[in-house]
Amino acid sequence: MSVTRQSIAAPHGMAVGGRPQGIWRRLGLAVVLAAALLGALPGLALAHERRQIGPYTFVVGFLNEPAIQGQPNGLDLTITDAKGNPVEGAEKTLKVAIAYGEGTPRELPLRARFGMKGKYTADVIPTRAGSYSFIFSGSINGQPISARFESGPGRFNDVVSPEELEFPEAVPAPADLAGQVAAARAAAESARQQALLLGLGGIALGLVGVIVGGAALLTRSRGGVIAADLGGAGLAAEPTGEPGHGAQ
Repeated sequence: MSVTRQSIAAPHGMAVGGRPQGIWRRLGLAVVLAAALLGALPGLALAHERRQIGPYTFVVGFLNEPAIQGQPNGLDLTITDAKGNPVEGAEKTLKVAIAYGEGTPRELPLRARFGMKGKYTADVIPTRAGSYSFIFSGSINGQPISARFESGPGRFNDVVSPEELEFPEAVPAPADLAGQVAAARAAAESARQQALLLGLGGIALGLVGVIVGGAALLTRSRGGVIAADLGGAGLAAEPTGEPGHGAQ
């Protein structure tokens, strides 16, 4: 008996061969999302500044972003050559310092990141919120390096206060709290000094009052004694009878 091959219509939602059409749709969506993510990756590096320094490209920013006041952090430095190859061994001749605002820079020990070619860091705990700068000096393979990277809009992020991110209650950073305590102590000391001065002034005024009162009392007493003496002298001088007259 011969069997005639007939095409069998696939059920709704099923492709020929038994595979659901939804799988292909999901795969297509995943490809689109992956492409969008790859396109967004350059934007993820906006928190770092990229600059050409001689034949090398420096990419500089904070290691942990957002950089939070009082939290361990560090320099995030990537160095590549003109061909885009990672530069190794730069920690031997390159130096880095950090500065807060326009303050005096402080040198930090630069080190290579383990297992990450061309990447370097220097540990730091930023104790104040605001603008920071990384200052590079020294050389790389004989090429002199002198550059300053400052945080700010269009470069890399400033250090922010933890109060901007804390929830539900904001807690002052240790440095800010120490400043508030110092200000409170200064105010208390000033109030104590003022109270001491007022107290000494009151004592001085009291002494003056005692002296004035004593002087007045002494003057009054002397006046009474003098009056009494004068009165006694008058009585003694008054005649008691006429002279030359005897008893009749």
